[in-house]
Amino acid sequence: MKKVKYLIIGAGISGLSFACQKKDDDYLIIERDSVCGGLCQSFYDQGFVWDVAGHFYHFHSEETKEYFQRLMRDKPMSKATKCAKVYYKGQFMDAPFQYNIHQLPSEEFIECLTDLYYSEDDTQATSFDEFVRRKYGNGIAEKFLIPYNEKLYACKMNELEQEAMGVFLPKLDFSMLMSFYRGKKGKTYNDTFDYPINGCVEFINCLLDQLDRSRIHLNEEVLSVNTTEMTVKTSTGEYTYEYLINTAPLNAFARMAGETFDGLNYNQVLVLNLGFDMESIDKYVSWIYFPGDEFFYRIGFYNNIAGTERLSLYVEIGYKAGEVIDVEEALRKTLTDLHKIGITTDHKLLAWKPYIINPGYAHITSEGRRFTDNYIAELKHKNVHMVGRYARWEYSAMDDAIEQAQILALEI
Repeated sequence: MKKVKYLIIGAGISGLSFACQKKDDDYLIIERDSVCGGLCQSFYDQGFVWDVAGHFYHFHSEETKEYFQRLMRDKPMSKATKCAKVYYKGQFMDAPFQYNIHQLPSEEFIECLTDLYYSEDDTQATSFDEFVRRKYGNGIAEKFLIPYNEKLYACKMNELEQEAMGVFLPKLDFSMLMSFYRGKKGKTYNDTFDYPINGCVEFINCLLDQLDRSRIHLNEEVLSVNTTEMTVKTSTGEYTYEYLINTAPLNAFARMAGETFDGLNYNQVLVLNLGFDMESIDKYVSWIYFPGDEFFYRIGFYNNIAGTERLSLYVEIGYKAGEVIDVEEALRKTLTDLHKIGITTDHKLLAWKPYIINPGYAHITSEGRRFTDNYIAELKHKNVHMVGRYARWEYSAMDDAIEQAQILALEI
């Protein structure tokens, strides 16, 4: 049985970021896939550059931003300015929806504005559905926040708790909206963002350049974890560790460790990367949200973000956990709706790449949060640490994963 000080499960952005902080120490990364990167992979076909989905680098802290830029200084980059839209009842309006209700027809604008003015105390809300109705009023909730998120999470919003989206739900009250209309537009964390021209995997490659590749075991799957004896059994061997750093989804780790809790709900996301023969009709939009009956909930424009010519899209579609996904049928419906809303005209599809993210989004519920809070705290006392969005069963971004890894490395 091999002894390792820092045994890391997963060679995605979280695991690699932690390893980079311990690169001169005794570490080993176990990755079940044949490549590193996790969801930060990139794909190349007929001149198109795609990622698993719309993975763009934006930062909440200047320290993380400077760290990223230092590592990526020799990589070709695009500095993009966000241009996000909402497709609502056949029209494109600016996002976020709740700040741009003045772009609705006058009757709907008055409805949303009045509901927001008379919004209630949201502190007693018991679900996301009730929270957004109280916080933003029925108008904004029913026209966008509830239908869009039901498509994204593939469930009813009364099944999720009010903090399901965390910091990713734009804050708003009536006075904030009035200030916005007077020109006091605050900045958001992703007003601008960086994108590597050759795909988000370029940052993964920069992390890998700092590491000893012999300490990264690909095609090796973790079969079981014994947190009492501090051992891990994999498809090719057994290890004993001093510290275990897990970046795999928490529900998968719990099964490895013999837990039987079934309350960690989630959904799947099918991502269709599409490359067409003609240029994009629009040259500026970054991504579009779809709260209506369109098949997808969001599409994004690689070509506009990277500054390339031919129309190159990522399309995101939510499915329930365990639902069988018919990829060919999803492509057919997607192409039909893209043409219907005017994203494509005479465009011909040249290449495409599907990817199923499973789990896609963790469903934040009261029952699930009680388990995750207690379980993660219990594991920490056993020198087992959770890093990253899925390991911590939360809604967070890539920069959060980097920061979590760096903070943990300082602590242990």
